Amino acid sequence: MKTGKGMKLLNQIAAAANTVLMVFAALAAAVMLASGLYVLNDIYYTNRTAFVSYDLLQYRPKLREDPQTEEYTYSELRKINPDTVGWLEMFGTNINYPVVQGRDNLEYLNKDIFGYSTLTGSIYLAAENDADLSDWYNMIYGHHMESGAMFGDIEKYLDPEYFAAHSDGILQTEHGDYRIRVFACVRTNAYEDTVYQLDEDAESRYPVLKEYIAEHAVNGKTLPEDMPEDGILGLSTCSDAVTDGRIVLFAGVEPWNDSGIPAQMLTQAEEQPEKHLAVGHKLQKGRWSFLNLLCVVCTFLTFLPVWAMRRKFGQLTYSKKTVNRLEKQADDAKQKQDAPANQPEETEKLLHDLKHFLKKSKTGILLEAVIFGVSAAVFLLTEDLTGRMGIRDRWTGLMILIAAAALAADIICLRYRGRRPDETAQPQEQ
Repeated sequence: MKTGKGMKLLNQIAAAANTVLMVFAALAAAVMLASGLYVLNDIYYTNRTAFVSYDLLQYRPKLREDPQTEEYTYSELRKINPDTVGWLEMFGTNINYPVVQGRDNLEYLNKDIFGYSTLTGSIYLAAENDADLSDWYNMIYGHHMESGAMFGDIEKYLDPEYFAAHSDGILQTEHGDYRIRVFACVRTNAYEDTVYQLDEDAESRYPVLKEYIAEHAVNGKTLPEDMPEDGILGLSTCSDAVTDGRIVLFAGVEPWNDSGIPAQMLTQAEEQPEKHLAVGHKLQKGRWSFLNLLCVVCTFLTFLPVWAMRRKFGQLTYSKKTVNRLEKQADDAKQKQDAPANQPEETEKLLHDLKHFLKKSKTGILLEAVIFGVSAAVFLLTEDLTGRMGIRDRWTGLMILIAAAALAADIICLRYRGRRPDETAQPQEQ
């Protein structure tokens, strides 16, 4: 007897350990799946939103020729992001983006104009500069993307022919529209104070900067003897060749009205609705939550546990067979004119427990199926799978409650708690 109890205890411990191991394996698989999905989603979102889009171009400010639309266009753009300070375009390149300014130079390093975390970041004005770009020297930063998105095209300015053909652009701000004339492309490093020190001492700083540009320019035109009327603009991006390497375009700034460049050169939404404008930044207000998706998956696995399907649904078959066998034994006893009351009490209790369990199980399976349907329906109705993935949203609490309800239904309805067949006094019937 002691040996039998000891073996039973060991079997229970082994079963518990096996359950813990399966739960741990399932959680590890869920974490790896979650990480993989997040990385794939981020890569997809990064590649898709790196370029300007038709959607976003609709909010590009109009030129000053129509003063009545000026306030409207900027107010609409600021509804997307109140940190917007202007719009930059270099003609004939992929550089065509709104410009934002953060509290520091790290805020928009990995955050797009919509506030979503992404490796592409944003095109942003240095935090040291005034938001109205009224400083004599303004610096705008952007990531170097191999696809040519963001400031990826700046590296092409190292080629003399490309430099000569793409030296014009426009910078639109709330306080004025300006023509950009690139006069130098410089290789430098991230710690060069002459390039990245932004201060208000224009008269004394320009000669120093001019001398540095003249010495380090890879391509360049004749540098202005005096500082341009509306200052100098630097466009900075990183260089793949060196970890702290940087490529900077230096451009003079002058009022747009005196530029002589026709407004038709601007890339407006109504003029170019095709090309890569069909992808790129989308004005997607919808998002979807990974935790909500995980709740749907957990609800499904509660209803149909793939790793323990045989055990979960096999117990129903086993219970039904046991009931049929015991009832057949009772019928055989009656035919032999044995009184039902003479049946062992353990057998009567076992029959009662098994029949009750079968009824609960049928109810539980139906309930779990309904709960899974509700979970899937809520997810599909509340989540926008075409939008940006987030960790949670306002529906996450409800999704967790639904998943908890499925687990509760499983524990209450599909867990047998009655007398077990091997506990009866009829070992020959096991």
